[in-house]
Amino acid sequence: MSRAWVILKRAGKLLKFLVICVIITLIVLLIWRVFSTGTPDGLEDLSPNAKLKSAYADALKKDKELYVFRQEYDTISGGSAEGYFVVPEAKFIPDANQVQIVFRYNNGTIKSLAKDYKLESVPEKEQELFDVSLVLYVGELPEDKNADILKDNENFEAIRIKPDKNVMREDTSLYSFFRYTFDLDSAEGASLNKLLKEKKLIAVHVQIYYNEDVDYTKTPYGAICVYDYRHINKTVELSDDEKEALES
Repeated sequence: MSRAWVILKRAGKLLKFLVICVIITLIVLLIWRVFSTGTPDGLEDLSPNAKLKSAYADALKKDKELYVFRQEYDTISGGSAEGYFVVPEAKFIPDANQVQIVFRYNNGTIKSLAKDYKLESVPEKEQELFDVSLVLYVGELPEDKNADILKDNENFEAIRIKPDKNVMREDTSLYSFFRYTFDLDSAEGASLNKLLKEKKLIAVHVQIYYNEDVDYTKTPYGAICVYDYRHINKTVELSDDEKEALES
């Protein structure tokens, strides 16, 4: 066997090895990226605030489970910041008159913010960059379920709810995660139980504004619909950890 053939054969084996290494590296990076988007353990459970504990205790007295529901929805934001924000979880607790959401964005979102607003530099990740609020659209349900429920319907009221001050936050290498609690008692006419019973809740949106440009008369920087009257409410069972925290 010629020396050239031996060198060529060894080069082929080396190339094959390098290709396999690249493939394995890409798979590992993909798996890491997928798992890194998951909500951190510290934010997975409902925040066991006083109102939620009270509602849970009342349900136990009646020998019932506390009713919590969610809907299937497009978790990624629309609006000006297409794809910049994600709400992987939005849970409604009518008996506590409360909504809790998990909200996240990645490092690229901050860079896009700097570009969109022509900032001199990219803001620090640790800054409080965004104003996040919940908007309830209340009124008579549209008769045409195929129509745009807001654009084709002027007979509704928008009720904005600001989050509680006790915001939970965790940052990872790629993402910033938040758990927001919205107490609907803070706004007149925002009783979840009543709105659901009277079939007056048309939609619920999470709206996001840049903290240096908060103007609720303008189109939000990002918006995600987390409730639509046409969608099915799916019951969510409390985890053992959540029950333990609510009983403490």
